[in-house]
Amino acid sequence: MPGPSPPHNNSLHKHAKAPKTGPHALKTVAELIQSGKAKNIVVLTGAGISTSAGIPDFRSPETGLYANLQALNLPFPEAVFELNYFRQNPKPFWTLAKELYPGKHFPTPTHYFLKLLDDHGVLSRVFTQNIDTLEHLTDLAPERIIEAHGSFASAHCLECGHETSTEYVLASGVRKGEVVYCPRGDCGGLVKPDIVFFGEGLPDKFFDNLNDLSRCDLLIVIGTSLQVQPFSLLPHRVPDRVPRVLINREAVGPFEALDSDAKGMNAYFARITGRDGGRPGDLFWKGDADDGVRELCEALGWGEKLERAIEQGRRELNRKWDSMMRVMSLDAGVGENEGEENEEDEGDEEDEEDEVEDEQEEEDEQEKSGEGGAKGDGQGKAQTVEPDAQEAKIDAKPAPSGDVREKTAPPDIEWENKSSPTTAAKDADAGEGESDAPRRARAAAEKVGQVTGKSTDDVDVLDELKRAIEKDLKIDA
Repeated sequence: MPGPSPPHNNSLHKHAKAPKTGPHALKTVAELIQSGKAKNIVVLTGAGISTSAGIPDFRSPETGLYANLQALNLPFPEAVFELNYFRQNPKPFWTLAKELYPGKHFPTPTHYFLKLLDDHGVLSRVFTQNIDTLEHLTDLAPERIIEAHGSFASAHCLECGHETSTEYVLASGVRKGEVVYCPRGDCGGLVKPDIVFFGEGLPDKFFDNLNDLSRCDLLIVIGTSLQVQPFSLLPHRVPDRVPRVLINREAVGPFEALDSDAKGMNAYFARITGRDGGRPGDLFWKGDADDGVRELCEALGWGEKLERAIEQGRRELNRKWDSMMRVMSLDAGVGENEGEENEEDEGDEEDEEDEVEDEQEEEDEQEKSGEGGAKGDGQGKAQTVEPDAQEAKIDAKPAPSGDVREKTAPPDIEWENKSSPTTAAKDADAGEGESDAPRRARAAAEKVGQVTGKSTDDVDVLDELKRAIEKDLKIDA
């Protein structure tokens, strides 16, 4: 006589008899997590979890990226992610990248749900097809995240292999869709973000962690069409006994048999054979990713935690991004209003130069008044009123005169006299023949030097910029 079935199989058969779709599907998932039967969860995600952040998916007929690339005059939509085409014509990619690059979009409720799973100690790994890095912005532990198609978090020069950071790419004008070049003066090669283009191999980290799927006790698939291999094969690596749930607008891949409206081969096979299709533990919730996640969190009793995490996360990101943009404000105007910011900066410089000239004229007048006052009436008027006015101006905005600079400048910074024609001529000579991107990078470097109090010749400028942002330094505009 055979012995009793293992507990996980009993649980699986129990749920197999219940409805596999609709609200009950998420209640089943909640029960598995609350009971402790699901404590090594693997989540697979796609573009559908980021659309509510304003990032379009790739394949939606009217709103997807591929459907809206006509203006780029591509030979075919996928060319924007082909390495050979990128080498010949990088402009279309960078035009597209300005809509996707980090620092513009907030994580969605689904991203914060992943963080909640980790906070409760039940998340084993997240495999994502997305390149937007939004998982990282929730402070989800980096070791939990497998970015199967790479990400915008870093970039490399295609010629010399030099690694550059997100901060450098932002400083190089990606917000305007400008092509980014290597910051090394002796190279000047094309910089490409570390995302996987067609024909490139997936990161080693993807293959090194595939065994997580065979060890998991619950698979959650959210917001993906499961069309791109090898990612689309991942649900099949989960043991038969392990429940799999799909939260998506339509049934895809092995879940097609659970939706009577599905048109894929799995659904067709289920209809002609009269079988239920799929595995006994398969579940499907039809709808938007965020709606499904919110319903699941309510079933888990995590609803308030989720909304609180979203609110706190956005507030913190707003503060960090504000610090970052202020640090980079002197760098050719990074941001949506960069043109206006540049004009304002130039206007400030002109005002400062005018103020210096006015003060010099006032000093000359004081000397003349002092000489005349010694001989006649009115002595002391200029001497008693004007110095106070000058002190007030110095308190409000340090004038670029030698004495004031020595008192206000951080150590190891060479301050230039902006009103000096000689300095301006030197700057013009130094910039002659230099590409636009290195000039902007140098401008960002000089700002970092001012913020950190270090000479830009002695530090890795971009690392210092990153540290300044992470420490949330208060930068005076």
